[in-house]
Amino acid sequence: LVFLDFRKLGLSQAELNTLIVDKARLALNDGAMFGREGEQCMRMNVGTRREVLAQAMRQLCDALAEV
Repeated sequence: LVFLDFRKLGLSQAELNTLIVDKARLALNDGAMFGREGEQCMRMNVGTRREVLAQAMRQLCDALAEV
């Protein structure tokens, strides 16, 4: 599991969730569920095949390019 820190984007937690779910089409854990320190972060499980992880990273990069 890794925490992805999106604080530099300046998005609210709701905007970040929209970016991850609706634009990147990924199912990550909302970092806010881990307390205040996790706000504007997302937790990603990387325990999968490389191909799956590479596809997820492409989707995330494509979504971030629109921000």
